[in-house]
Amino acid sequence: MTDQTPTFNTERHVKYYLRCLKTFLPSAYTSNDSNRMLLGYLTLSGLDVLGVLQSKTTPEERQGYIDWLYHCQVPSGGFRGFPGTDFGPGKRNKDNEAWDPANVPATFFALVNLLILGDDLSRVKRRECLEWLPKVQRADGSFGELVGPEGSVGGPRDLRYCCCAAGIRYVLRGRSETGLEGVPDIDVLGFISFIEACQVCGDREVMSAIGTLTQSNESDIRRWHG
Repeated sequence: MTDQTPTFNTERHVKYYLRCLKTFLPSAYTSNDSNRMLLGYLTLSGLDVLGVLQSKTTPEERQGYIDWLYHCQVPSGGFRGFPGTDFGPGKRNKDNEAWDPANVPATFFALVNLLILGDDLSRVKRRECLEWLPKVQRADGSFGELVGPEGSVGGPRDLRYCCCAAGIRYVLRGRSETGLEGVPDIDVLGFISFIEACQVCGDREVMSAIGTLTQSNESDIRRWHG
């Protein structure tokens, strides 16, 4: 029996990602329609990591993806996961906005997708998003997924939401407060305390994961902040 060294088939991966991006998603993904933002991130980042995003898509296609991402932006701040809950222009109000919510993972992945596509984030409602973010944080420092009816925080106390919230704050606030006068910050100390409380038997993988995630696309973020 001959040992064969595993090899990474770049061509097949590129073909798969382009199928997901330009035609139809595999049937197994149809139940994830509300997670299009995440699927978009996995596809775009895959092509970007393989170094073919620019060569395998046209400027017009990339602009179309950017416009779609902004279509998922919620007027009061943050991004929805897909446009299926959008009521349309002029129909959103305080009585129904809880049924078309921005959510934390979609907002993080929307921002990263825009950075991957080379967008300057000039159309991001920065102040509104940063005003929305503390509303998704609980008193114990954790983050939920979204703001529900009557200002309730929906979603479990999940470190994945915390990871995404840290990424949103890093991209939009960074180390600069320019233009953010009067915009409340999240409870950073409470956030850190919650993360530390989640450590088990000295395991520091949680802290490492959050540090890695908040530094993703750091060169792009620094360029945007100037």
